[in-house]
Amino acid sequence: MKVDVFDSENDKYIKIESIGKIKYIGESFGVDSLTDQNIYDCVGIEGEYIRVVDDSGEDYLYPINNPRPVDGSSKGGCWKVVKDEKGILKILMDETKKFKIIISDKNE
Repeated sequence: MKVDVFDSENDKYIKIESIGKIKYIGESFGVDSLTDQNIYDCVGIEGEYIRVVDDSGEDYLYPINNPRPVDGSSKGGCWKVVKDEKGILKILMDETKKFKIIISDKNE
């Protein structure tokens, strides 16, 4: 499924393939970053980072383990996988058991 993502360089929305949906559980931070209990589209995985369309409508990289702001102004939280039709996020979980990710088959 493709989702609309804001491309600030070109000042327009573009379509990007979503590989699943994840819920952020933890302290909310930033005006346009991550909000506790919100569900976000995941559009990529890059090493130990997950690319998420956050509250700004743009895609940003967040750590898989304890997503938090770079400036340390929040203690962060964890991700809960809520939709993973292609099994990509499950593979990520299997490969990175040290990371704090919760798997669920339900859309919550």
